Amino acid sequence: MNGQGLIKGLAITLKHFFQKEITEQYPDVMPELAPRFRGCLRFEFEKCIACGICVNSCPNDVLSFETEKRDKSKKKKLLSYTIDFQYCMFCNLCVEGCPTSCLSFDHDFELSQFKREDIKMIYLRPEGLDEAQDSPADQEEQKDKEQKQIAAMLKALQKSPQKVLSKLLEGEEDINILSELIQSDQKTAGKIAELIVKDKEKAVKVATGFINKDRKNRAQKGENGEGGDKDV
Repeated sequence: MNGQGLIKGLAITLKHFFQKEITEQYPDVMPELAPRFRGCLRFEFEKCIACGICVNSCPNDVLSFETEKRDKSKKKKLLSYTIDFQYCMFCNLCVEGCPTSCLSFDHDFELSQFKREDIKMIYLRPEGLDEAQDSPADQEEQKDKEQKQIAAMLKALQKSPQKVLSKLLEGEEDINILSELIQSDQKTAGKIAELIVKDKEKAVKVATGFINKDRKNRAQKGENGEGGDKDV
């Protein structure tokens, strides 16, 4: 029968129309909210894997985050996570799409601020999170991997030092000096190999220090007449 939906809707409206009005004494008395009420969107930094699903799911570009590559790993390291509530329509798509359940709504609906920019909620990376996320097994595996890389680098330096050092230093004279030092001193070779793997910028500084020291020693020997041609 046509019009059944309209009649049913009017019946519900009339039923509530004649009910006694209820006034909630807000803010002295907080309202009773439904269990699935969507108030404030919360973020748990420790659970996030920086996959970007939440950002791609959001229709209003409410969510954004900053990442960087973790040392010696392909995994991303989350630096900050931002929720801009002035554009959020509480659709729940980000919560549904999150694979690690790091996003959720609570019952805090009092989100108004005096300034527009204060509506943003920014989560920064907690201190000590890197150590907490890496298990002892992961740390041991990373350490073994690093030692293998250092051993391979040392072998390459001993086999063809000039080829490896050409990627570290620019001057041909500097490359030749450091090559001689590496071939004559195993300790210097090990130090340079370790720094190339761990910190390339520091490796350049230490290598420059070795070269300058060797030049100084050669200059002093020249002044003292050591190693020069003797007069007949």
